[in-house]
Amino acid sequence: MNKKLILAIASQVALMLVGLVGPLAVETTGTTVYLETRPVDPRALFRGDYVTLGYAVGQSGIDAALTRESRESGKPIYVTVTTDRPARFLAAGLERPDLEPGQACLRGRLRRLGSGTTVDFPQIAQYFVREGEGREIERQLGRGLLAEVKVNRRCDAVLVGLEER
Repeated sequence: MNKKLILAIASQVALMLVGLVGPLAVETTGTTVYLETRPVDPRALFRGDYVTLGYAVGQSGIDAALTRESRESGKPIYVTVTTDRPARFLAAGLERPDLEPGQACLRGRLRRLGSGTTVDFPQIAQYFVREGEGREIERQLGRGLLAEVKVNRRCDAVLVGLEER
């Protein structure tokens, strides 16, 4: 094979691996947080079987000044939670927090919800399931179902699984 073809193949493989390394690193070295789930309507025709998840910690402590500043600057919201089971909301801000033992953070974005504002966490918003299991999980959301999430100190998150409280 010529060198250009080998280089082209190697660069494609490297790009695929880069996309996998981040989430795998968070999953293997991150702090475990258990978040209470909230029901969200998850219908999309072409996505396969999945459940869209909302989280109780995204509905706490977002004041009007923080909302306005986030919208104007376009910055994400960093939500600090405890590592208790289930996690409890501690604070929200526009800068990545300095974490203490027993704390973790999630990076999210603001979303209007009726007359209020909530924080969505795109990295952990969808949970893919086996065909036919989505409806049963949707019925359990908000009723003691916890999302097991691994997070690192940069507030990157990976959804590991769902389980009963």
